Order: sequence, then structure tokens, then C-alpha cells
Amino acid sequence: MGRSGRSYRSLLVTREVYERLRSLKREGESFSDLIARLMERSGADYGLEKLAGLLSENEEEARLFEEAVKEASKYFGWTS
Repeated sequence: MGRSGRSYRSLLVTREVYERLRSLKREGESFSDLIARLMERSGADYGLEKLAGLLSENEEEARLFEEAVKEASKYFGWTS
């Protein structure tokens, strides 16, 4: 666990996704804070169905999410 008592996980994303997410970050905002902020905008919890609804409001964010899922699918060998 981290010093704040939180548990942390790593996320694998492409450089392009990283750069785009970084461009959405506010000054002093962590990536965790960014993701939480994006999810909270529509009151979404951490379920994928609600996240998909949130992302449908913003075409660029939806594209980034879709790209990250595709990359994760390739990396982990997931199939649909």
C-alpha cells in the first residue's frame, strides 16, 4: 500500500493514449484523479456500463477508451 493507505495498480496504455490522457490532466492532477474526475462527471461508478455512458458524451474520450481497451485486449489475449 502507498503512504496514503491506498492500494495501487498499474495500467498499460500506448504512448498515444498516455499523451492524450496527459493532455486532459489539470495542473497538479494525478492520472488517478483524472480518471476519477472523468467518471464522476456523469455520476458513474466504476462499472464499465456506466463508464461507457460517460464516454458517449465526449467523442474524443470515447475514442481514447476504445483504443485502450483494444490495446489491453491484444496484450492480454482477450477475445470478444
